[in-house]
Amino acid sequence: MTSTFPDTPPTRPADHAEWIVAPATPAGTGAIAVVRLDGPGCWEAASRVWRSTRSVPPQARRLTRGQVLDVNGSVLDDALLAWFPAPHSYTGNDLVEFQCHGSPAVVAGLIEALCAAGARLARPGEFTERAFFNGQLDLAQAEAVANLIASRTREASRVALSQLEGALSREVNTVREGLINLAAEIEARLDFPEEEIETADRLRLLGAFETARKNLERLLATARRGRLFRDGARVVLAGRPNTGKSSLLNALVGMERALVTPHPGTTRDTIEATVDILGIPIVLIDTAGVRHAGVEEIESLGIERTLREVRGADLVLLVLDASSPLTAEDRALVGLLGEAPLLVVTNKCDLAPEGHNRRGWAQELGLSGTVESVSVCALDPDTLRPLEAAVARLLMGQGGPEGLTEAESATVTNLRHAERLRGAAEALGCARAAFEADQSGEFVMVDLNEALQALSEILGLSVDEAVLSRIFSRFCIGK
Repeated sequence: MTSTFPDTPPTRPADHAEWIVAPATPAGTGAIAVVRLDGPGCWEAASRVWRSTRSVPPQARRLTRGQVLDVNGSVLDDALLAWFPAPHSYTGNDLVEFQCHGSPAVVAGLIEALCAAGARLARPGEFTERAFFNGQLDLAQAEAVANLIASRTREASRVALSQLEGALSREVNTVREGLINLAAEIEARLDFPEEEIETADRLRLLGAFETARKNLERLLATARRGRLFRDGARVVLAGRPNTGKSSLLNALVGMERALVTPHPGTTRDTIEATVDILGIPIVLIDTAGVRHAGVEEIESLGIERTLREVRGADLVLLVLDASSPLTAEDRALVGLLGEAPLLVVTNKCDLAPEGHNRRGWAQELGLSGTVESVSVCALDPDTLRPLEAAVARLLMGQGGPEGLTEAESATVTNLRHAERLRGAAEALGCARAAFEADQSGEFVMVDLNEALQALSEILGLSVDEAVLSRIFSRFCIGK
């Protein structure tokens, strides 16, 4: 029986020895633009387009002022240059960064000159890909780079940064090392199949299985929160006309995004706005009020779109009007919501009659006793805080917004990581069942090796090259 560990890393692409160049800053006009040049010996190309204003050559990892030259040798810009000799650079190769003025013409001219000097344009993510193959980052950390660039809230960037610093990789590697030790001990016993495992050893090995199971479950428990921080959530405001959905959206966004009038049917189409609610990037969707009498054709189309949005929502805010009794339209809408995750929001609480009981309303609408409800006034910002807390809690599950603390830095944000962790947990369960049933060690090893393979794929220690290509192709140019 041959185990699959140690892992065999993917083959380094042959073109990683080439010089590559790309802008590291966004397209368009800006004060400063950064152009990166990477590859073994790339200073040779840089020296052909650079003229130092001092007699001494540029020093490693220090900014030097000089002039950038175009393909004809004419001065293109007054700029700064920093070069990082291997292996002390982002990629692990020789790397040069030009900091020039942010003119698109200057950037294009510099890249043209570097290509004429022997470089080629970099592929999306090729700098980070080189960092991965040179051992500067593992694959989970490399993916965190893209997550950090794409983060839309401060909390999302914090989670991505912790991954980039290796928090998730360390947790995965801890589980992996434990399974390697476990597999090595079981595999060693294959040479002596006639010897029974002592009770103490059996309990110790079962303890190792249990520790790995708990660690995998703990990591998987963070996947829902991680997805929300990375991808955000769609939260739909639904209700009959004139309950204040548009006013509520405007209050949460902090600007007049939706038109507000006292006339029913004002919102004919869905209106979207992005907002940061306790670190979660949320797309709020204001929908057409649902009613049945006196509906125009265009409003009817808006109501159909409302119901489509409800079906695809991560959370639905059922907005009721606390200033008036429940109506048949309120009750009918509840029937249309189906199994959508729900939070009842009684708006206009400042106008509610004395003795108003929003909890009684939930029961009257036939909603489950576990459905939460909050009272708000869209015109009073202080009443929105409990709403925001409830939204975050329902989206993130048990623990709510307080459930992810600074200390809990290992968070699963990528679907690929979650799938591989689930695969590892399932294989580990099969291996443990085979071990407890006293099956042959070969059967235990088959499942243990499958679990190890899944964990190794997270770190990039063993992963299909097509998967690598797909991962790095999603990066921006220059990173």
